[in-house]
Amino acid sequence: MRFKSIGEENSDLDLVHLVNQGNKAAFNELYERYWEISYVVACKRLNDKDLAKDIVHDVFFYIWTKRGTLLINKSFSVYLYACLKHKIIDEVGKQNHRAKQSVLLRASLSESGNSTIEHVISKDLACQIKRKVNLLPEKMKAVYRLSREEELTVEEISTRLSLSSQTVKNQISSALKRLRISVYCD
Repeated sequence: MRFKSIGEENSDLDLVHLVNQGNKAAFNELYERYWEISYVVACKRLNDKDLAKDIVHDVFFYIWTKRGTLLINKSFSVYLYACLKHKIIDEVGKQNHRAKQSVLLRASLSESGNSTIEHVISKDLACQIKRKVNLLPEKMKAVYRLSREEELTVEEISTRLSLSSQTVKNQISSALKRLRISVYCD
């Protein structure tokens, strides 16, 4: 297959093919085409310009490190958006985990210091999570409650609800992702 020079209008898939061969100019062209829109999407989701830049940089770094094994047959932009979406979800999850840990730390400190404010924040977060759980689809809500509230194992939930273990795992994972995003975004 003969490619045009990088300065000419190559399709995204032509550039991906060149990137798979280690062509830095092709990678730079894809970066130039998609950096700004990726940055705008990340900024809207994260409300943090510096973090958005880091996330976009990480996504493009990931693409470069996967050169030679990128299997993109239809649309680079769809592939890029999926990578960006997963990276943002991971970051939101990390932020929520840190926030939860902070609330837990404050709650434990309030026990020793009788801090009413930390207690209110903790209760508010618990109420917010409970409201969001009630909005989950019925099967997902049932699996989540058995897992988190009744502390049943995947196998126990699988048996009780007549679902495969993988379905239970997928439902728990999906519920946690939805809760992270909805609690963070509200």
